[in-house]
Amino acid sequence: MLSGVGRKSDLEAFGIDSVIDSPHVGQNLQDHPVMTQVFKIKDGFGLDSHIRHSGPEHEAALQQYAKDKTGPFSSALLELVAFPRIDERLMKYEVYREAKAKNGGRDPFGPEGQPHFEIDFLPMFADAFQFHFPPPPSGDYMTVIVDLLRPYSKPGVVKLLSTDPAKNPYINLNFFADDLDLICIREGVRYINDILMNGEGMKDLIEGDYPFPLPRTSDEALDKQILERSQTGYHPCGSNRIGRDIMHGVVDGELKVYGAKNLRISDASIFPLIPDCRIQNDVYMVGEKCADMIKASHADLYGSQ
Repeated sequence: MLSGVGRKSDLEAFGIDSVIDSPHVGQNLQDHPVMTQVFKIKDGFGLDSHIRHSGPEHEAALQQYAKDKTGPFSSALLELVAFPRIDERLMKYEVYREAKAKNGGRDPFGPEGQPHFEIDFLPMFADAFQFHFPPPPSGDYMTVIVDLLRPYSKPGVVKLLSTDPAKNPYINLNFFADDLDLICIREGVRYINDILMNGEGMKDLIEGDYPFPLPRTSDEALDKQILERSQTGYHPCGSNRIGRDIMHGVVDGELKVYGAKNLRISDASIFPLIPDCRIQNDVYMVGEKCADMIKASHADLYGSQ
């Protein structure tokens, strides 16, 4: 946008000359809203004492990793991931049934049978997803992230707030603009909580919530907690989406920016829809595909390969 590519009226409002009037630049911003919980688990069953807290377990873990790159510090921490659907729970709500009927009888969150959520389990207190609360000073914990994969709310936007490139832009992810997303995450939280707190094996490890009990039985109180505690899943994409022409997108099928020469975009911003999972692998594929197309366009440099 600072280079003059975007909605002409938006750019001219900041005194930026419009080089390419591309109306979809900054539009269609999508991300996965997540609701994070932390459970206190029995000491000895998590990694907090090995990674987060100083002490003999921490020192032993450091020495083990330094020796042969094994042990707690070799963990990627995301030890378990689940991809459930909760159709029966959602069907209890009239607003969901109406949205499904409006969508031709197909589930609005996963019309092709996709999972409703990615559920991430981390065997420790995860600061990145719990900036709302202070880290516990001792003990072992488990962080559980309920990640809504296909929000029903309309996408958000990225806009300029200044012509200064060092200043942050305006970013609105438009989370929970439609109450149906809130209902879905609420039932997702209840679903996974039931498994953890009442399921064989896990219920023997769970000692309670951190830092305070979650109001699971009240829709209103649980909604309030979700709205206060939810945040980005760190999967922003879609703001330069691919489309058949400049009136439908920012780049074409070869990832070339409409209206420009020798300019391509090869990142998550070209996604027309947010993937039903983490977006990292999809970003790799976009980069690899774009590299192949560039090489194919410059046989004089890259030959037949």
